[in-house]
Amino acid sequence: MSEIRVILALARNDFSYFFRTKWLMAILLSLNLSDMLVVALVYKKMMTFDYFSYFVPAVIIMGLFAASLDTGRRIWLALREGVIQYELSLPVSTPGIVLAYLLAGGAAALVYASSLMAIALIVLPVGAIWSALMLLPFLFVLAMGLAGIAATLSAIASTHGEFFFAFQNIVQTVLLIFSTVYYPIEVIQNFLPSFLVVVAEANPLSLAAEALRQYTFAGVSIELSFLMKILLSSIPFAIVGAFAYLGALRKLQVEGKL
Repeated sequence: MSEIRVILALARNDFSYFFRTKWLMAILLSLNLSDMLVVALVYKKMMTFDYFSYFVPAVIIMGLFAASLDTGRRIWLALREGVIQYELSLPVSTPGIVLAYLLAGGAAALVYASSLMAIALIVLPVGAIWSALMLLPFLFVLAMGLAGIAATLSAIASTHGEFFFAFQNIVQTVLLIFSTVYYPIEVIQNFLPSFLVVVAEANPLSLAAEALRQYTFAGVSIELSFLMKILLSSIPFAIVGAFAYLGALRKLQVEGKL
């Protein structure tokens, strides 16, 4: 029980740190709001369908993604500045430390995405508020999975810190391009090979964005099978990230450095 309290304390501390970085919050919000209220409106006039209604839910997922990836920055800083060494001295196991960071990353991303969703509900007609609430636990799992990606990057870049942000930008670009965040799957089918179309369809960002479009704003009844797809595509990222970060911590314990 004492270890659980330490895990929750570490998670709470990391969760609060995300919202203490006011400059980061300001930048993220300004970028997401400009996408939502400027980019979507401009592109709407260039498309043959209602691109505004299509893109605004995607902005929520992009915000979730960006906030989740910030977990990697915090882990990277903790490794470089000796914070992890202090946490390793606490009465908590290394898997407990890993779990704390994933929980904090998932929670911070979910709160941030929820704020964007609240703004979206002002500019888009709501199909089903209850569906939006039901999606939150699944978005939390997705956020933990994306935080796992960030943890993996921070663990890989722990000995080459100058490459961390380059790694993060590459992964972020790839996951967004090969998804249906920016454009429908029908458009992707016209330009990409079939195996990349399958990747785009299975991308958890695509699934989450489509869930928001259909279940929250279009008011379509929620399908449990679709929600399970979000879980199945998100959990592997969290598992890989947890093991990568765990490996970095154990190396730190044995060698005293990374």
